[in-house]
Amino acid sequence: MASGPTVLRRTKSRFFAKGKARDPETLASIAAFTAWRLGLNTIKRMRSAQFEIEANAQYFAFLREYLVFLIQVTDRFAFSRLSLPERRVFTVSMVKRLAEQQAENQSRLLGDAHDDVRREFIDLFNTRADQYAECGFDDAKGPDLDFMRTCSLALQAVVAPQDRAWITDQVMSVEAPDAVETLRKVVDNAVQTSGSIIAPPDEPQEPGPLPEMPGMDAPVDDPIPPE
Repeated sequence: MASGPTVLRRTKSRFFAKGKARDPETLASIAAFTAWRLGLNTIKRMRSAQFEIEANAQYFAFLREYLVFLIQVTDRFAFSRLSLPERRVFTVSMVKRLAEQQAENQSRLLGDAHDDVRREFIDLFNTRADQYAECGFDDAKGPDLDFMRTCSLALQAVVAPQDRAWITDQVMSVEAPDAVETLRKVVDNAVQTSGSIIAPPDEPQEPGPLPEMPGMDAPVDDPIPPE
């Protein structure tokens, strides 16, 4: 495993100027930035809790599944806050932004083909969309048990065998609830307020091979093309 430091490209922290109209694509930029940081912080905490998420393809497989879950959650919050056409643009834009973000980092750090990684992300989202569409979501309470279990089962397939017995409790009891609440606040703030949105300051990054980088209920009514 390589030991030299790796510097990842930062996402921008100021999304738009005060008073600028918030179109669905701009809202998607805010949501995608938040989901990306939540995904990286979740992996960081889980590695600190002795979960073996290796600095290789497993890292990105875990991140991809968790980001898809976070997109599903954000889309459900958008459902009650945006019109259906706006929601469609919002969710598709969020998926594509995170697919691009993962592709950029994974291709640079592991040497995987950028377009293949991007396509795999979108394909996974389309596959999981059908599964999450069968689960319940309440705007006040968030995802139901089946929604959370769908996420934890997906993550079980990518974590080390010795961690599979513990991943469900960690995700459903610790990681996901905090992420859901953060996304709710971000969507509310982005949709309801005027003025600029300033992202949290970037956290210090430690050197390493893969540092902690920064129906109607269905997310979309048809698959997202990879383009």
